[in-house]
Amino acid sequence: MSIILNSRLDTAAAGPLHQSLKKLVEAGQPIAIDGNAVDQIGQACLQVLAAARAAAVARRLSWQVAFPSVAMIEAGELAALDVVTAA
Repeated sequence: MSIILNSRLDTAAAGPLHQSLKKLVEAGQPIAIDGNAVDQIGQACLQVLAAARAAAVARRLSWQVAFPSVAMIEAGELAALDVVTAA
């Protein structure tokens, strides 16, 4: 299942993102994330992505971030979270 991320992933977006990813993981669905539109991503959403990735890996589900924006890559590097580049 593919999730297309919004342009602004602030603290308010963390809850809905968490719920969407949780449903996919619980359903055993492979996860593909399109990050092309992301202009801003905060720590809360980075943590949600990192936790969802860990849950997917623990269940041996496919995890892919396709088309990560520069903002996603830079924020991930700054926070030392490999949610964008990790498979």
